[in-house]
Amino acid sequence: MSRPRLAGNTEYNTDMPLSNHLKIISHHAYCLTGDLSTCVELKTLLNDMHQIPSQANPDFYEHKYEIFTIDDARNLKSLHDTRPIGPTGKKVFIISTHGITIEAQNALLKLLEEPGDYAHFFLIIPSTHILLPTVKSRLLFIENDQHTSAVNPFKSDAEKFLSMSAAKRLDYIKKLVDEISKEKRTRQDAIEFLNAVEVEIYSKNKLRDNKKILESIALVRSYIYDRAPSIKMLLEYVALTK
Repeated sequence: MSRPRLAGNTEYNTDMPLSNHLKIISHHAYCLTGDLSTCVELKTLLNDMHQIPSQANPDFYEHKYEIFTIDDARNLKSLHDTRPIGPTGKKVFIISTHGITIEAQNALLKLLEEPGDYAHFFLIIPSTHILLPTVKSRLLFIENDQHTSAVNPFKSDAEKFLSMSAAKRLDYIKKLVDEISKEKRTRQDAIEFLNAVEVEIYSKNKLRDNKKILESIALVRSYIYDRAPSIKMLLEYVALTK
């Protein structure tokens, strides 16, 4: 079992297992950084500790998405708006997604601001970087140490990228985008690459020389999960920033 770490303004013992943090489900919206194993662990905990089964339960909803869109947010609201019909008196929603559009986050924010007293949301994402500050303010965070401590596969590429000329950077971006278009990689790989570049800058204390790149990454990250922007255009923007 993986061990979680709660993020945010509240202090918690980071060595506690997930079950210690969710002995009482008092919050209406949780965010866990993790993957499929995190979802499995969460469902087991809800069943064993809180008698909320994921099977044969009309009030339990689990959905997995590559990108969570505005239509998905509207569907979630529709599911939320009907009161629970099962014996637990609770409706549980587990949403696992690699990314979430700005439109969807704004729609989700409205739902999180006034959830039903019977509703509990669990959002499972690979990184908290993909969320807007306004959405983060409505969530209680649980970060998965096992997931977040894994070595980013773009670590070596990020180190080289920062020392490349603009032309070489554009060549690298072209190759990455081509792999995404051929479905050898995904949009999430583009995010992981940006995360690796950001980590490289901070870990090597290169902030002064790369401040504008950090600003460009923050800007690109706010758009990259929307449906309209070209990934190539966004990544090239970072590549050309000096």
